[in-house]
Amino acid sequence: MKKILKVFNSLEEIIAGSLFGVMCVTVLSQMVSRIFFKKALLFSEEISRFCYIWVVFMCISLGEKTFEHFNVEVFAQFLKGVPNQVLRAVTSLICCFVHVYLLYWSVQFFEFQSVVKSAAMEIPMSIVAAGMVLGFFWVPYDV
Repeated sequence: MKKILKVFNSLEEIIAGSLFGVMCVTVLSQMVSRIFFKKALLFSEEISRFCYIWVVFMCISLGEKTFEHFNVEVFAQFLKGVPNQVLRAVTSLICCFVHVYLLYWSVQFFEFQSVVKSAAMEIPMSIVAAGMVLGFFWVPYDV
């Protein structure tokens, strides 16, 4: 079971890193195309925007997993032992409620976007909205 959870956790990082790489390559290809060939690529702006959205929402769950989003180090330095654990528990509980609320609305948005297509490549926008759903649904496990 631990191996499955390790793969599950690293899969999240691999997806976010790969999409960031794709985003960088498409932006670079757009720059090269505009500078050297004097023509803009039609697909690169949409691909980089969609990858950016996915990276943002995948990294939300990565930040939650490592306690980086709502952890203020200045307060954590003054709190040791039980108060520090209480602070972590309270922030985790608040984050859990926020994630459940945002998961509900991201599912609603996903359903709404299923009929809309992107302008240049005519990709269903529900693919982009799925990044929101995964970002708020992804459960951070400690392995």
